[in-house]
Amino acid sequence: PDLINKLNCVRGSNYENWMTTEGFEPYYLFGNAEDCCEKWYPALGSDCPEQGRAVNPEAEDEPWHSAPYSMQNYYFPDFETNNCGFGWDYPAWMGHSGYEKHYLSRIGDECCSKFFPTVGNCPQEHTQQLDYHWTPYEDNIYNLDDMPITYNHTYYPDLNAGTCVNGTDYDKWMASDVDFIRLYLFKKLKGCCTHWFTSFDLDGCMNNVIQGVYDIEPCPTNRPECNHNASITNITDHRLGMWYPDLDAYMCKHDRQTPEWMLDEGYTEWY
Repeated sequence: PDLINKLNCVRGSNYENWMTTEGFEPYYLFGNAEDCCEKWYPALGSDCPEQGRAVNPEAEDEPWHSAPYSMQNYYFPDFETNNCGFGWDYPAWMGHSGYEKHYLSRIGDECCSKFFPTVGNCPQEHTQQLDYHWTPYEDNIYNLDDMPITYNHTYYPDLNAGTCVNGTDYDKWMASDVDFIRLYLFKKLKGCCTHWFTSFDLDGCMNNVIQGVYDIEPCPTNRPECNHNASITNITDHRLGMWYPDLDAYMCKHDRQTPEWMLDEGYTEWY
């Protein structure tokens, strides 16, 4: 029985290791499909056993033990783009300690239905990866050339503007729990635009990104010598440059004449 993905009886050697231990094998491993279906999934009727291939890797920790590169290409959830990728460039933690049974799939639809059921163009790639895991992102770079800088940016959607903002000045609720972070915060512009504005104006989003503000200047992920400098050195001056409501005139202003009380901590978030 595949207790995690198929919820059906499957044939193969990718069963959990504990199913072979004393006392468990007679209840979990069967010589024929009929016995497995009768024991675990009698309600499925003729739909048991599952005729397709097993979803997860054939061997426990296979992606991890075959380091530095896994032996197989798998579909996996790419939470930066909110879509399923394909290859062996998945995060290392997805390939060991039993996580591979939850995150790595042989079938694209299995990955999409589990992690991104509302995404229409899922999975986002199908090309088998045969070379080093980083090469899809660094094609046509000569050995003596400097590697391109990869910036650690953050993007979030601005629904009123119809595009994404590059910065960390998003509303706090967007980062209030794990589900909101996955839904609203992205490390790549394409992921943000694809998730939020595919049906509205994908190209417009990609071409009109708004430059927001970072609390800390983002360093390139592949430049360890970069210093994490605060992007705002004078918080009062920064706040004077922001829009505020003139409550007497019933209008928003941008004239650096913000009332002092609006600049105080506790009020700035609202005004």
